[in-house]
Amino acid sequence: MSTSGKWVRKSNSVGAQIDDAYVIVDADTAKYYAFNTSAKDIWDALVEARSCAEICERLTARYDVNADDCLSSVERVVEDLKGKGLVAPA
Repeated sequence: MSTSGKWVRKSNSVGAQIDDAYVIVDADTAKYYAFNTSAKDIWDALVEARSCAEICERLTARYDVNADDCLSSVERVVEDLKGKGLVAPA
């Protein structure tokens, strides 16, 4: 699977902050997923169509993180979201 191109959240999920995690419920599958802070930031960025590099630009401006490490992490999270059916190519 490739994470090149732009990605956007599917509209089949709802989410809420619960304690230290952000929880997403996929309405199609009734499965839920808990996100840590950085995964939530990626999720929030995907409200609009964005590439992994564009998401990294936002994250490196907010956090003290190396651009290459950021890109690797964002690609991994987007790949996981894609596998769970939570994001789609834009």
